[in-house]
Amino acid sequence: MSFMPDSSQSISTNSHASNTFFLVAFGLINTLAFTLLVCGIGFLVGLTISAWQFPLACLLALISNYFAADYFFGEKSKYLILKSSGAILGLIISLILLSSLFYDISFDGQWYHQETIFRLHDKWNPVYQKLAIPLNENIATDKEVWCSGIDNPVSNPTIALKPSVNLKFLNINHFPKGIEIIEASVYQLSNRIETGKAVNGIFLSASLFLALSFLYKINHISTPKKWLLAILLSFNPIALTQLLSFCVDGVMACSLLCLIIMSCLLFRETNKYFLWLFGSLIVLTSNIKFTSLVFTGIFCAGLLLTLLIYKGKNQFKRVLFIGVFSGITGIFCCGFHPFVTNFTNEGNVFYGLKETQDELLVLTPPIFRNLNRFEKLFLSLASHTDSYSTNNNSISDILKIPFTVNRKELANANDPEVKLSAFGPFFSGALLIAILIFFIALIRFRKSTVFKQALAVLIIIAATIIIMPGSWWGRYVPQFWLLPVSILFMSEFFSFKTDRFLRSGLYLVLGLNIAWASLAVIFNLFISSRIDYQMSQLKALRQPITIEYCPYRSFKSNRVRFYESHIPILERQVTGNYIYNIIHSNTRFETPVPLPSVDKPVLLRWSEKLKME
Repeated sequence: MSFMPDSSQSISTNSHASNTFFLVAFGLINTLAFTLLVCGIGFLVGLTISAWQFPLACLLALISNYFAADYFFGEKSKYLILKSSGAILGLIISLILLSSLFYDISFDGQWYHQETIFRLHDKWNPVYQKLAIPLNENIATDKEVWCSGIDNPVSNPTIALKPSVNLKFLNINHFPKGIEIIEASVYQLSNRIETGKAVNGIFLSASLFLALSFLYKINHISTPKKWLLAILLSFNPIALTQLLSFCVDGVMACSLLCLIIMSCLLFRETNKYFLWLFGSLIVLTSNIKFTSLVFTGIFCAGLLLTLLIYKGKNQFKRVLFIGVFSGITGIFCCGFHPFVTNFTNEGNVFYGLKETQDELLVLTPPIFRNLNRFEKLFLSLASHTDSYSTNNNSISDILKIPFTVNRKELANANDPEVKLSAFGPFFSGALLIAILIFFIALIRFRKSTVFKQALAVLIIIAATIIIMPGSWWGRYVPQFWLLPVSILFMSEFFSFKTDRFLRSGLYLVLGLNIAWASLAVIFNLFISSRIDYQMSQLKALRQPITIEYCPYRSFKSNRVRFYESHIPILERQVTGNYIYNIIHSNTRFETPVPLPSVDKPVLLRWSEKLKME
């Protein structure tokens, strides 16, 4: 389970760099865990989210780092405390400021994640209050999913396979919202909802530093490769494409990676700060989604079984105690809503999952609906990076030649919820190389300790993927990315005839997928400049704006943009001559006169020049 041979020549257990990286990851993760804990306790005693909770969590995390630095560095800890604390605070502040520059343009983010965050910011206590479904958001019969303005005409077919409940408020009232609670705490402090997305960057940064801490304990791997592997591990394409959205699958990818790394570290050493961070990760991960709770249980069970077999009862008991204590804290304190409230009010801890499974069927590409989960997964991995939601596609249309890419696949990096081949257009090629390396290792090195440890990790990750009916949709199993990366890491300990060629190819192809996912940031930057320009136009009108939300899957959270820009709005049906869509949204608005021209942002001018060329 540890991925680390016991030879003292391969391990530097007192690595200064490793412990420094660990301190930064420790502080970042504990900031999020303390925020969730403080808010969770507050909900139980009748409080709501306020501006003091996130700063208090930062303070508690820094105090924790003081004691951790003293443990790892002793007399030299004073400098390291200042260094790590500065890095933690600098990263958090920078990420909050950067997040404010980008808008969430994802469907689910605008549909219910932002609405959840806004309601929490607006003094909603989910433990004691259930949000009523507004009359104008009742179930639609055959209304549009995407409403059109004169600037964005869209064909609106009749909805098929309509849900029997309001899925938006089902999610808000009954599903885990640990990440949204932390995001609402940041929002309460900054008074700008988009700053909440900083949580994604904080978790991504924490996973990078924790990966570096782990890799710097291994002398066998060169420093450049340590950084390359850390980037490949932490920069999961799901995390990158969702980095600037309120979707939580990318955060889950980071948290599951951190759990795996901490499991590997605990396999070798169960010091109190490794156990502490492991417990914090259990609390956080179990409150992201219902599925993340299940994944957490599987990872913890895998670690405990491995410890019991190879390390004996003492180490097993210490990890078991932390696991049980953290699980109880995560479910009954931080996650009282929804786990306990669902059980007491609805008789089912996982209330609402059946309805979301029905929704998954609606969103499944038509050609997939009669296939079993393994056929869907194989076709998804072998397809072009796309969503294929129309009825006129055949299986031959979606399959692709590995290592190839087309222009549409590059553009789909802009979709945080892309369905098929969601890990990037080169991922099928990466899997082929990884499978070849794995079978070479199986034949030649199957008796080695490293191979056995790697196999244990791969089996545990694969188990969390196989149990998921919707594993064909990459965002539901972001840990899939770790399979080829883990095989690449394992291969660094083996030498065979074509090892350099295969390893170099796998590094390259995985890196290309990360580069593809990074395009999402560039796309969002240009789209955000268009949104800023549109809000400037509306502000220049100096009069109330009439806005209308789609009657089905409304992006009502868009109203927050108007509130923050101090633009008065009237929420009613639009009927005039000048009707427009909010950029990248299904919300439309009406103005009494055409939108005025104002100074365009530099990025908008650049994008217009590029289109003309």
